[in-house]
Formats: sequence, C-alpha cells, structure tokens
Amino acid sequence: MLGKKKYLYSKGLAFYAELESQRLEQELADGWLIESISFFGFYRLKKVEKEEAHMVIDFYSGKKKELDDYLELYQASGWSEVTSYRNRYFIFKAPVDTESVYTDEESLATRIRKESIWFLKNSMIVTLFGILWLYVVRNQELGIKVEQHSFSYGFLHGIGIAFLFFPLITILLMLYYKVMYLKRSSYFKQPENYAKKQRFVRDIFVTMILGAIFGGVLGFLFGINGL
Repeated sequence: MLGKKKYLYSKGLAFYAELESQRLEQELADGWLIESISFFGFYRLKKVEKEEAHMVIDFYSGKKKELDDYLELYQASGWSEVTSYRNRYFIFKAPVDTESVYTDEESLATRIRKESIWFLKNSMIVTLFGILWLYVVRNQELGIKVEQHSFSYGFLHGIGIAFLFFPLITILLMLYYKVMYLKRSSYFKQPENYAKKQRFVRDIFVTMILGAIFGGVLGFLFGINGL
C-alpha cells in the first residue's frame, strides 16, 4: 500500500473471474476500487468511499468495432465500466440488486468457449518465443557461452522447451479446471455461488505437481540433461 494507492496480485482473470469479482467487491466494501490491471498481473486500486456493490469480470470476444455495442449493453443493464485489460477483460460495477447480463446458460457457455479459444491462440506467441529462445541457446555463435552438458545449459534448454509447448500446457490447464469445476455456465445467475467452489491454493498446488510431472516427461523425451 502506497498512500492512497494499493496493489494486489491477480489470481487470474481467465480461471478465477468469479472469485476475483468477489475479492474486488470486498475491497470496494473496505474503501478500495480497482483502477487498472498491469501486464504482470497486478491490480492497482485507489482509495474511495466504502461502497456495497456487485462487481463482475467479463471477457469480450467480439471485434473492436463492436466494442461500443458491448459496453452499451452493460450500461443499459445497469452496469458501469470500471476498468479493462487489453480491451478483452472488462470489470463492471453495479448496485447489489442488479442482475447479470447473461440471461441463460448457453450465452455464458459461448463466452467461456470463445475466451478459451482466444487464450489458446495467444499462447502460440509463447511458442514462437520458445523457438527463438532455443535457437539462441543452441547457437554458440550468438554469444551464449554455456557448455552443452552443464546444468546451466540444461536449465535454459528446459525453459525453452516449456515455452515451445506452452499451448499444450494451456490445454492441460483448461482440462484441469473444466474437470475440477463442472457446469460453470450453469451459475450464470449466481456467480458468487460458483466463486465459493473455487480453491486457489489447492489448484496451484495440484497444477505445480502436474507441471513437474509434465516437465519431467519432456525432460526425458528431449534429453534435457544429456544435451
């Protein structure tokens, strides 16, 4: 906390939108309103009057030219825009008795599906970075003076492999959350009830174990320690 500003780390807009909405509601009740979201996942909040209100984090999947229509829909439904991230994730605020914009399970399911596709497409960028990373690590002429059989080389190579397979890692994460949190779209009217089911610490612990197993398999298949 710095004066009238406060910084919090996001638990994840994609996987914990409902849980984070509840968290931001509590912050507002304590007199802190979210102001912006950084690239590195930090919320910046500003000091305001304490307020009891609903907050929601939503994903916009449409085209840029249709963004105004999307925002007008929320406004007409009683929600006001608070902030956004990359014109994809929007945070809205409304009085506590305001109903959700999503009026049926199918519309929310469509939103979740489009978000997953967008998330997966963006993970491809990490793959391209991974290809570049591995090229630099393996090419001694570029100034990376690391012995190929050393721990440092294996570590750097392992990071590159993780970047390379990031889309696959993303898919595995999506499958995990889909299995752990069934019928997410059925909570379109009561997102707060869905938030109560989410267990952030448990999920981090489990996904770290799964990640270690996955990394070990990749390490074995690609001979990270033997290159």
